[in-house]
Amino acid sequence: MKRWRLLRQQLEAEGFTLIEVLASVVIVALAMAALAPALTLIAYRRAMTERIEVANQLARAEVDRIRTLVDLELADDPAAFQNPAQLARLPRIGASPLANTPPPADMDNPGPNYSIRLAEVQVPGRNPEVYVIQTFRDRGGECIDRGSRTIIAGVPCSFMMGVRVYHRFSFNPNTRQALPGLRTETVSANQNLANADVWLFPMASSIVEVNLAANLGYVCRAILADVQARGEIPTNNCNAFPLP
Repeated sequence: MKRWRLLRQQLEAEGFTLIEVLASVVIVALAMAALAPALTLIAYRRAMTERIEVANQLARAEVDRIRTLVDLELADDPAAFQNPAQLARLPRIGASPLANTPPPADMDNPGPNYSIRLAEVQVPGRNPEVYVIQTFRDRGGECIDRGSRTIIAGVPCSFMMGVRVYHRFSFNPNTRQALPGLRTETVSANQNLANADVWLFPMASSIVEVNLAANLGYVCRAILADVQARGEIPTNNCNAFPLP
């Protein structure tokens, strides 16, 4: 009996038995198997959140691009935009109201009431991903020639603009056609981002107003003239606003 007790103490001093090691491995494997779906879902949600953030950045950049075009080129020579090639640089006229403009039919061609652009974005840790940027506008307010004070027909100096950004996965990978049931309302944070239906919604969407910065210049200079007429010292010279 004493010999068996000594043998047991010797085995315990040497470390774990084979059975104990196998039991530990099984327990760890079961724990990892239970955690795997949760970890996968967390990684997927993180990727989707990053895609939504990228889409919002692309939407803001597209609005800024059109505003820059209006402020720097259209403001400089509105009559030049009577040329169809120049006017085509602005978004196409959408539905009325703008929110009723349909989603894109495919990812390559503009529709009768919207324009299309593609953007490839490289996110660290992932392959480059393609986004489809859909833009449209209303007829807006036509420009006025400041010299002759005549309306420049068909050329808007201020308008409402809509922009939607879809992911490449919203389109068939082979035909590049839109998935059946493609929607126009933005994907909600309350939606299950792990659901396949999430690709039926744009990642970002907004409707904004686009105006000539020069219009602000006229307002500023009118206020400046009024201040000077009252004999007061102006605090702004309005040089920040471009002259038409």
